Amino acid sequence: MTDNVKDSYEKVAQAANAAASDAGKLAVDSLEKLMELQMGAVRTYADAVLSNAREALEIKDADSARTYFEKQPEVIRGLVQQMANDSGEAIKLSQRYAEDSQALLRKSAEQK
Repeated sequence: MTDNVKDSYEKVAQAANAAASDAGKLAVDSLEKLMELQMGAVRTYADAVLSNAREALEIKDADSARTYFEKQPEVIRGLVQQMANDSGEAIKLSQRYAEDSQALLRKSAEQK
């Protein structure tokens, strides 16, 4: 009887450990992907701001000022589009994490 209880306990402990390990790996992998996305976005936005600032510093006369200001709506459109793309990628990552988490829960439930 004691051996049966011990065997049952070990099986449950192993299943719980495997489930926790899988969940941990999923969380870390998902966090890594999200951080990569965010770091790329920060770099892109910082480059855009610095580039725009450099161009502003190159304004020497009325014509170059007019050219600079005429270009600003396109700069803004580009940044807004990039933000939309980055947001879409973040949503996809979140959906994938939710789907993978549910799959892990189903797998864990089936093992019991």
